[in-house]
Amino acid sequence: MFRRSYKRNIPLMTGVEFLGFLGITSFWILFLSQNGMSLLQIGLLESIFHATGIVFEIPSGMLADRFSYKTNLYVSRLTSILSSILMLTGQGNFWIYTMAMIINALSYNFDSGTSSALLYDSAVEAGLKDRYLKISSLMSGVSEAAISLGTVLAGLFVHGYLYITYYIMIAVSIIVLILIWLIKEPTMKKKNDEVVTMKKSNPSLFTWMMIFQFVGTIMCMFYFYYQKQLPALAGWQISTVMLIGSVLNILAVSFASKIGKTWHSFRIFPVVVSLTGGAYILSFLETPFMYILVYLATNALYAMYQPIFYNDLQQYLPNSVRATMLSVTSMMFSLSMIIIFPIVGWLIDSFGFDQTFIGLGLVLILLTPLLVIVFQMIRKQLKSIKN
Repeated sequence: MFRRSYKRNIPLMTGVEFLGFLGITSFWILFLSQNGMSLLQIGLLESIFHATGIVFEIPSGMLADRFSYKTNLYVSRLTSILSSILMLTGQGNFWIYTMAMIINALSYNFDSGTSSALLYDSAVEAGLKDRYLKISSLMSGVSEAAISLGTVLAGLFVHGYLYITYYIMIAVSIIVLILIWLIKEPTMKKKNDEVVTMKKSNPSLFTWMMIFQFVGTIMCMFYFYYQKQLPALAGWQISTVMLIGSVLNILAVSFASKIGKTWHSFRIFPVVVSLTGGAYILSFLETPFMYILVYLATNALYAMYQPIFYNDLQQYLPNSVRATMLSVTSMMFSLSMIIIFPIVGWLIDSFGFDQTFIGLGLVLILLTPLLVIVFQMIRKQLKSIKN
């Protein structure tokens, strides 16, 4: 008979992460385009998704802190199933797709912050706090592998069969519900920690989170809008690119556990930003091969940095509001996407794909020295929290 334990939570959460976020529906932009949605409508749907995230992100994190991590995860998977059903029944109807996006956003809301908080508390309860960076890097590797593997598989359905990917997502979500049931709920958050409110928290913490999410959103734009270039490739070529991306991302997050022990995320982020900016500028070469290289490089850089950021961030979060604060971080990403995603879509429509990303690359490079200065100030202020 299966016996629940905090150590077993880690492999169970690995399974939840892998199956729950299998990137089988990664080509949703292309799916909507094939079903009659314009770029403007797709941009609006993406904004609706993130607007929903802003409204419900913090309440969902507060529910996890107040009641049960597992309950949030159950709701996340059930709403994911409902969203997939609506995507299948949309048949080109903008309003049905709108409902699907709203419900899908709720799915992410109830998972974001909750999974990370549950993993961290489980590691602490199991006596593995010192190994959390390695564990979180492994989890990021699993996540990247899941997203990439799902994307590779989805590449086989690009030419007219993307609806099948939503049936697959429904099936794996049902399996995830079983894995969640096997998890042991951590008890750390039930202890009487001092409740930390937004007002009492160091504002530097929020500045740090906002900078990462806002600049990180710009760093993700090539990943989203490159999908419009994919139909020019054959199905096997798309799958090959995604497979290579999966390998690179896994290598990147495994490297993160090593580099994160040596350098703080404040030192690493400006370097990652400048390298991403340089990669964007290479779009001026206007060749399919260069687009692929930029896609792979920028994805790997972002994948490497994420576990380092979240590991350092966790050190400043009290147990009593851990999920809430991580939800705040996700909310900041949603806010950034609402602003940046449609603007980049408009820029591509107005000035072209290459010119847009050359401009974004220059912006990222010019931001680098400013990030160095600002992060030096933030790090000094954050040290006062721990002292």
